[in-house]
Amino acid sequence: MANVVETVKSVLEPALFDKGYDLWDVEYSKLGSDMILRILVDRLEGAISMDDLVSLTEIIGDLVDGIEPDPFPEAYMMDIASPGAERELKRDRDFDWAVGKFIHVDLSTPFQDQTSFDGELVAVTDEALTVAITVKAKRQLIEVPRELVTLAHLIIGMERILTTDADYQWALNKLVRVTTYQKIDGKKEFEGELAELSEDQLVIVDQEDQAFAVPRSAIAQARHANNF
Repeated sequence: MANVVETVKSVLEPALFDKGYDLWDVEYSKLGSDMILRILVDRLEGAISMDDLVSLTEIIGDLVDGIEPDPFPEAYMMDIASPGAERELKRDRDFDWAVGKFIHVDLSTPFQDQTSFDGELVAVTDEALTVAITVKAKRQLIEVPRELVTLAHLIIGMERILTTDADYQWALNKLVRVTTYQKIDGKKEFEGELAELSEDQLVIVDQEDQAFAVPRSAIAQARHANNF
């Protein structure tokens, strides 16, 4: 099966790249009594659409049918799909692409007393993944040895804790959720767009377009919010 996958990849990868697509992965496995050739494709820039997948079906079908000699030991069904929102990360370029996004990592043996981590992928080297995790409401960087990683994939819906100047700069013009030690304008919780940022305060604009100036010295916790 590995030979089939590598043969198909070697044909599809350059052809799809020339058309503006990234061959994310190829899977060849048995499902019930059928062999399934699953091809995961994304756009090199922007998000892939259903129209893209429909047009790719014929293109990929012709490319696979043209492979000589025929690498398939038996009949198969072909499935062409997007890698999905929680796509698996395997290649070096998958991890490079995922920098700045939230990921889940499973490990073969415990590292810092844990066998899995959820957090923001901050940096990637040949030896380690630098992941920002949340520990007691604080952002902490850990370097996870890549040799221990058995599975890594994107995760959605995770909120980033904001503690450093870099965190706040990253969150500018994004949705945030802030709680304060004392009431400001009669409130201790603020949700909205982080519209302005200075050394002394945040300006948060809520869903009713009302702006609140929140002193940074009064912030108990701040985090990026995916939605309200």
